[in-house]
Amino acid sequence: MDYAQLLEALNRASTFDLFRLNAMINRELESSERIGRIKAALTIGQKLSYFDSNSNSLRDCEVLQLKQKRALVLDFTDGKRWTVPYYMLNLEGADVRVNHGTQKGLSRHAIAVGDVLGFKDKHGLEHFGHVLRLNSKSVTLKVEEEGQWRVAYSLLYRVLDGQGDQEGGFLIEGERAGQHGQLIQGSLIE
Repeated sequence: MDYAQLLEALNRASTFDLFRLNAMINRELESSERIGRIKAALTIGQKLSYFDSNSNSLRDCEVLQLKQKRALVLDFTDGKRWTVPYYMLNLEGADVRVNHGTQKGLSRHAIAVGDVLGFKDKHGLEHFGHVLRLNSKSVTLKVEEEGQWRVAYSLLYRVLDGQGDQEGGFLIEGERAGQHGQLIQGSLIE
């Protein structure tokens, strides 16, 4: 599903339309037929992910128990057991990122806790950090050796992590130079 396109349509809707849509969606989420289909697709010990709206990200988990309207899962991120509604489970492995094409900066929907983002301060200096918290109008970033910054969504941009998810390898080859580690003589590994 293209969440950016859906969000754009929702931004054009009236508050009443959003309320009415919310009521319909809640009814569908609690539908016994939907819950039954989800439960039938789950097994104890199954590893999947669920969407955490507080961090705006997927969290890997294992199904421990199937209850009437919720599943007991072990969250691999924090090591805790949580009971989550079945509709929060990402059975299809859907990509939940909201990718905006033309908008300046990033929206709250496009950012998750733990993402690496960058911004320029009022002096034009670039800073990079990990998202600690999503606030209503800004993001709290942990910037290495500089502490925490609160930055407006409109000033943020994504940063490519040179290490990525490869085991010990790099996405970008090159030599580091300078105080801020700019890459020189780099090339993208394909």
